[in-house]
Amino acid sequence: MESISKNKTIAHDIEHFAKTDERPAASRADLLDEFDTLLASHQLDNKMTKRYLGRIRLPRLIGGIGGVALCVCAVLLVLMPSTSHDNSMRYIVASGMLIGGAYIAVKFAL
Repeated sequence: MESISKNKTIAHDIEHFAKTDERPAASRADLLDEFDTLLASHQLDNKMTKRYLGRIRLPRLIGGIGGVALCVCAVLLVLMPSTSHDNSMRYIVASGMLIGGAYIAVKFAL
C-alpha cells in the first residue's frame, strides 16, 4: 500500500515539470525562473525519476517485443513445411498474425 502512495507522489511531482512543456511561447528567461522555483519546491532525485520512467517504458517495451515475436512466429509459420496440401488457412492465419504483430509492435514502440 505504501508503494502505491509513493507512485502517486512521484507522478504528482513530475507532473509539475511536464506542465512547463505545454507552453512553447514562453521566453527562455521565464522558463529558467519557473524551473528554479519548481526545483526549489519539489525535490527530485535520480532514483525517483528512474522508477517513474521505468513504469512508463516497461509496458511499452513488453508490447513491442510481443509484437515482434508475433511477426517472427508468422514468418516461421509460412516457412514451415506443411503436412497437408491445403495451405490457404495457414497463410490466412500467418498474414493475420503478421499484420497484428506489426500493429502491436508499432503502437507500443512509438
